[in-house]
Amino acid sequence: MDIIQRNFLRLLKCGAFEQREPLEPMSTWKWKRLYQLSQMHDVTPWVYEGIQACSDDFFLHIHPEQMKQWKESAVIADTEIVKEDVQRLTNPILNHKLQLLTKKEGNSPTFELLFNIIRIARYILTQGICLRHLLELGIYLRTTKDQLNYEQLSKWIKKLKMNKITQLEAALLIHLFGFKEEEIPFATVKVNKETIQIANDILNTSSEQAADWYFTQGKNVFVSTSNSGAMMWHVRHSAKYMGYYPSEAITNFFANFAHSLSHIEE
Repeated sequence: MDIIQRNFLRLLKCGAFEQREPLEPMSTWKWKRLYQLSQMHDVTPWVYEGIQACSDDFFLHIHPEQMKQWKESAVIADTEIVKEDVQRLTNPILNHKLQLLTKKEGNSPTFELLFNIIRIARYILTQGICLRHLLELGIYLRTTKDQLNYEQLSKWIKKLKMNKITQLEAALLIHLFGFKEEEIPFATVKVNKETIQIANDILNTSSEQAADWYFTQGKNVFVSTSNSGAMMWHVRHSAKYMGYYPSEAITNFFANFAHSLSHIEE
C-alpha cells in the first residue's frame, strides 16, 4: 500500500467514522491522484469531510484550486445509502430460503444488515469488491448497533451458507477501516495475507472492467467476446472468489454467462 492509498484510507476513516490519524506529506500530483482515487471509488464526500476534519494537520497541504475541486465534487456527490427492498440469489434453493425470510422478517434493522451483506457478496462474485458498499456496511453497523440481533443474524448467515464470504467482508472492515472484532460478533474474523492482498487489489483497480464482459456474435459460428480480456478477467475473478461462497458462485457465473448471451444479435 503506497502513501496515496494510506492517506486516502486515513481521510476516509476520519470522514466516515471520526477516526483521526496523522497524515503523511504528499506532493500536489499525489493529492491529485488521491482525488482521482476517491472519485473512482465513489467516496469523495467522506474523504472531503476527512480533509476538513484534518485541516490543522501539519502535512495537509492542498492547492486552493484542488480544494475548490474537492468541495464542488463533494457537494454534487450522492451520499445517500440505498436501501434495497428486494434482494435475490441465483442459487434457487438459497434464494427460496431468502425470500421466505424476507416475507417473515420484513424491514427489521437486523434483516437490513443481512441485505447489505448479501449485496456485497453478490457484487464480489460479479464485479469485485466495492469500497463504497463496504463503507456503507461499516456506517450501518456503527449507527444501528444497539438495534441489531447478532445471534439471529448469525443463524440467517448460516442458513444461507454465507459464513466464509461474511468473514471476508468482516476482515476487510477491520483491515481497511480499523473495526474491532467485537464490533462484528456475527462473523469469525481472520485477517491474513489473502485478505491484505484483496484489500490491495481493491485500491489498485476498479470494477469497470467487469462491465465490459458480454458476448457478441462474430462473423463465424463461434461466439466471441467484444473484449476477450474482460471475459478472461471475469473467469479468473469467478474462480478466485468461488471458495468464499461456492453454493452461489457457480450458479451466479452461469447466470451471468446466460445474461451475456442475450446480447447476441439474432
